[in-house]
Amino acid sequence: MADIVEAENIYTKAAKFELANDWNNAFKFYLQAADAFLHIHSRTGDPKYRKNAAKAVDRAEKIKQFKTLTPLTTDNFSRQFSILKKSSIINQNQIPLATSSPSDSYPTPFNDPDGQPSLPSPSYTWKRPNYPDSSLPLLPSDVIQNIVNDCSVCASIAVCIQHNIRFKSNLLLSSLSSSNDGRYELKVLINGDFRRIVIDDRLPFDSNNKLIGISTGPKNQLWPSFLEKAYMKLMGGYDFLGSNSAIDLHALTGWIPEHLDLQSASFERERTWSRIMTAFPRGDCMMTVGTNDKSPLNYKTAKLLPSHDYAITDIKETNDERWVTLLDTRLCTQQCGDCGGSGSCPRVLDIHWDDICATFEGLYISWNPNLFGSCVAFHGSWQLENAEDLSRVSTHHLRLNYQKTNDSAHHTHTNETNENGKDSTETEIWILLTRHLRDTRRTNEYIALNVQEDDMVFSDPEHVALKSNYTNSTHLLSRIKPSQFQTQTSGSLSILACYDGQFEEVGFTVTAYAYSSNVVVSWDTRVSPAKYIQKIDGVWTNKTAGGNCTYPTYMMNPQYHLQVHNTTSSIDKRPSTSTSSDKCNKTQVILTAQSTRDISLNVTAVWSQGERISELSQKEVVAHSGPYTYGHARVAAHLAPGDYTVVLSAYEPDQMGKFTLKVESPARFEIKAIPQEGAGMYVKTIRGKWDSATAVGGPSQHYHRNPVYEVTIPCTSEFGARLQLLARVPGVSTNLSLFTSSNLQRWIASSGPYSDALSGVDIPKRSISPGKYYLVPSTYHAGVHAQFRIVVYSGVAGIEVVLRS
Repeated sequence: MADIVEAENIYTKAAKFELANDWNNAFKFYLQAADAFLHIHSRTGDPKYRKNAAKAVDRAEKIKQFKTLTPLTTDNFSRQFSILKKSSIINQNQIPLATSSPSDSYPTPFNDPDGQPSLPSPSYTWKRPNYPDSSLPLLPSDVIQNIVNDCSVCASIAVCIQHNIRFKSNLLLSSLSSSNDGRYELKVLINGDFRRIVIDDRLPFDSNNKLIGISTGPKNQLWPSFLEKAYMKLMGGYDFLGSNSAIDLHALTGWIPEHLDLQSASFERERTWSRIMTAFPRGDCMMTVGTNDKSPLNYKTAKLLPSHDYAITDIKETNDERWVTLLDTRLCTQQCGDCGGSGSCPRVLDIHWDDICATFEGLYISWNPNLFGSCVAFHGSWQLENAEDLSRVSTHHLRLNYQKTNDSAHHTHTNETNENGKDSTETEIWILLTRHLRDTRRTNEYIALNVQEDDMVFSDPEHVALKSNYTNSTHLLSRIKPSQFQTQTSGSLSILACYDGQFEEVGFTVTAYAYSSNVVVSWDTRVSPAKYIQKIDGVWTNKTAGGNCTYPTYMMNPQYHLQVHNTTSSIDKRPSTSTSSDKCNKTQVILTAQSTRDISLNVTAVWSQGERISELSQKEVVAHSGPYTYGHARVAAHLAPGDYTVVLSAYEPDQMGKFTLKVESPARFEIKAIPQEGAGMYVKTIRGKWDSATAVGGPSQHYHRNPVYEVTIPCTSEFGARLQLLARVPGVSTNLSLFTSSNLQRWIASSGPYSDALSGVDIPKRSISPGKYYLVPSTYHAGVHAQFRIVVYSGVAGIEVVLRS
């Protein structure tokens, strides 16, 4: 009740500013009122508050149209309703919000003013069916896919029919309405909100007067055909490019889509079976499976079509066997070779769960949104951030708060387990990212999702971070179990919604669901821009792309000296990991790296004096972005004042391209590039090996038989060198030492104690007099046969390095 009063007060305040000709404040408060009413509508479902939001936006737009406004600070939460309105144009058709007022002036019989959806062939014609719509009840097997490639839609209708039979849910039928003048209207959840699609009652037929789309055989039920037509209008026509049933069902029913890659190494076969075996019999999920795009597969006597969705109409366990019942909605003809003229068509298949996992590519699950006690949505837009270098990449950051509550109003289940078989004390938060559609024919738009817990100690083994690779799907779902609930009653998640595409502005929706009866989620609307922000543009080349820390070339990656200033004291101290006791002495620093979607990134900060590091020591790491993620990496850490080295790396050394590193903090900082080892010096690389004659080990052995390189220095010069193994040999420690040419008993410069560092060992840069010297690479133990390289740095040209015979 309090939030309703607050929304009305904001609207009243906006009206007063408008009467006072304070256009800037009136505009701002009208937008705030619209967002407040929209939030109430999303929680209560009362259409009155949606209308109030629309009224507030209309007032704001009139003010913006006729009055000059001073620039306003961007408030992403006040723009949500306008973003939903902008997202109403799909495939050049206006798909209005469901709460908008439809026009009452239509001719009879109704003809769609938008025209008819496109057809796969000009030989097909539009006709009004010449037979009445039957009232015979439908079974899933009555749904028949004809020549249109919309198997996902047919499978979606089939599983909804099965759900209606078992649970009286009235799915789909409740979304489709008609009038006596031949006008049909379908309510869909698309581009962040429910919208209306209007069609007339004409359907596409072939030359034999057969429907080319969905049919129901002798039962002559027409509603699936009209539902299909409305959805094909939304998706650009009957020459449909294809989808998957989870995406279709999200639009048609609002159920939450989850796509599981059955062939992924991370797929959990047993846990997935347990989840669906609990939820499916209760009506809390619907499912289909899909094949890959390879040639047709044979399962026993049945042929499985490529890139085809099969409806799952039942799952069961009998005699310790797990069975899945599939329905193929594709019309079986004599040409399929399976009917054999017997009149029986094997469209229904019973397959073992293990065979499902081995044979099919994807499992598409749609989850009942009523399972979730709390839900919030955010509607935003991606805009270009760096048109010159990364013109296709954009990200948007949100913070989600979650909190346990003992309010009985939030407890929807009284049993010890919730409706999906989970312990009621177990908390899971689902984050769904949805890209708004503009043109369904485009396939070069990609999204990714990065979800992690805020304010966690980076080295905590329970630290939760979920990252997805880029996908051209319109939906991405992440499920996360916050570890903070083990010790705390509240916390927050950092959400990074990422886009890689070609449009200047693309809408999106992030929906958060609390998979627990006593947890409430809400957006943190107080996230303000950092006071200090700096962006650095860079590029990985064959000289600076070092790969991840398992490569000896990791040291070549771009590195930066980050200096966090002390706002209270000039005393520098070595930072420790975040704890509640010393957090007040630290300041938050956010490091965000971006590149193209084909480059996997990581950003790591280590304690240092701002110098280049050659080896990554875990005890020195103070913050890192976690597993490598394509296109983006982000870490938010609380750092004490001091000096750090920030390393930006791609996963493989051959991943090269442009990147942007952004640093944000409420406290002052400085960041600058650290020069590469040997920068500004002459470089000479020598390759060699230890073999049966030269693998003699360290000084306690026949040291002088190691490979010896004669170095000639023409004049006083800066000199340095690094020894690296070409391939890692576990347990091998190396050393590189420089001697005068007259004495191999006492070195004048050395890399120090023998070390098995992956990056090798180095003689630090030093001044050296002209003359001849011996450079000796060695292993600690004798008998090590391995190849190596020595990189020599010099301040002058003309240094010669040759192997002494």
